[in-house]
Amino acid sequence: MNVEALCAAVWEAEQWISRFTRRDYPDAFREYMERFGPLYAQAVRDTDGDEEKLRALSAALVDALEAGWKRQRFWNRKAAKINEKQVLVDYLSPMLLELPDPMCGRLAGMLRQEWADRWPADTYHITTYEVIRSGFRFAIMGIDLERKHLDPEKDKR
Repeated sequence: MNVEALCAAVWEAEQWISRFTRRDYPDAFREYMERFGPLYAQAVRDTDGDEEKLRALSAALVDALEAGWKRQRFWNRKAAKINEKQVLVDYLSPMLLELPDPMCGRLAGMLRQEWADRWPADTYHITTYEVIRSGFRFAIMGIDLERKHLDPEKDKR
């Protein structure tokens, strides 16, 4: 298990965050899955379905992320943590949930829990790619042009 290679999926945050838009996200997510999906699938297979090994993998990943923040200059640490958390939420967790091995989904949950245990005031939630993708709105100046987000009880024509 090469934790450094696995963490590249999060450390390259700027590349992926800049593509988190309504138009670019589907292609960016596909490229992210093609690049990092096989790496994570292999890492999960290497645990042989053992929950303790999977938990150790999630702890090792969070340890490596935290060590990376400590190498940053003091004033950059918080920004790096925020960016990497966004990649965890928008790319890594949905990718793990999309992979066919159910243990990959378990790893996504364990990563989330490991993060919550270490930083209880800074937790995050995980969801699927489809839910995130459907959350983008086609709006101009806040006006929903597709009318998908109207409340039928309140927003009558």
